[in-house]
Amino acid sequence: MKAELINEFNLLQRSLASVDYNGMMEDQVYMPIKRVNYTMSTWISQRGRMLMNLDVRLNSSLKFLRKKYLKF
Repeated sequence: MKAELINEFNLLQRSLASVDYNGMMEDQVYMPIKRVNYTMSTWISQRGRMLMNLDVRLNSSLKFLRKKYLKF
């Protein structure tokens, strides 16, 4: 049984010898990670820009209201 498993393993290794492991790793591991990183950084960037714009609008509104109603 052990010899059969070793022979099967050797046959499997020879059949996979022509496989380009770098290409396989690129397609199955690195590309999905790159896509997720791009999606997350785009989403975080858009959210950050939205929050910064909201902060600017809020500060300008508060500045206007302070000048109009809180005259000291």
